[in-house]
Amino acid sequence: MNAASDPYLYPGTDVLRNVPGLRNAEQLAAFETAKTAQRIYELQETPVVGRFDTTYLKTIHQRVFRDVFPWAGEFRTTILGKTERVAQPPTWFTPPHLLEHEAQRIFDSLHRSTLLRRIQPIEFARKAACLLAEINALHPFREGNGRTQRLFIDALANQAGHQLHFDVVSRERMVQASIEANRGNFGMMTRLFEEIIDAERIRPLRRAIMFLSRETFNWNDTYIATTVAGESYSGRLVGRDGESFMMRSDDNRILIGRGADISNSIRTGEHFSFRATAVPC
Repeated sequence: MNAASDPYLYPGTDVLRNVPGLRNAEQLAAFETAKTAQRIYELQETPVVGRFDTTYLKTIHQRVFRDVFPWAGEFRTTILGKTERVAQPPTWFTPPHLLEHEAQRIFDSLHRSTLLRRIQPIEFARKAACLLAEINALHPFREGNGRTQRLFIDALANQAGHQLHFDVVSRERMVQASIEANRGNFGMMTRLFEEIIDAERIRPLRRAIMFLSRETFNWNDTYIATTVAGESYSGRLVGRDGESFMMRSDDNRILIGRGADISNSIRTGEHFSFRATAVPC
């Protein structure tokens, strides 16, 4: 979509119309990052009060993006698609004329499920993964969908007595999980949620991210996760940290595993294969 067919863009540019009137994409990105970070902090300090419905979702978006976009809190009025990979066809999201109806259907179902209350963490994780995938398929706003839907799911988890840790989810991992979910494959998204609700799996992952950050490695653009008991892996050893280790898998993902699952004789840079027996700690 370009400026000729997208009323959200300034004519002749690929820059979204914005409150300060910036016409440079890099300047707008920097402005948006600063302002939304401030508003997200305020939102976490003073959460939205509501029924976890369409109005609730719109209110989150309005509060986060009100300094940036004049249409903050409003569902888009144009078709929207996204190409995540070169040479891949775009993913098309819900047409604008169906957004209100589909959102109502999703949130009505959520309320029939009593907002996912009084269920065990693992069951909540699996149901929340499907819910996020459904909201992502809507992509109801012209921009800012990812942040808005994560804040929605995070608030839903809090009211149900659970805590999710989206801070350890890399951008690349969320992109891959969302692509698969849009294709009807929910396994990757479900695995993501099962991990970020589990404190034991969060700790080694957080330590790994801190290490990568110190090494100025852009972990956000890499799929990074913990290993899953019962699954087989192969790749090269990056290093060890106490009872955990880090590897670069053959499919170019960074994985954090349990040190006891591999031989102490394996050296950094060496290729190896193993079957995970438990989550790292």
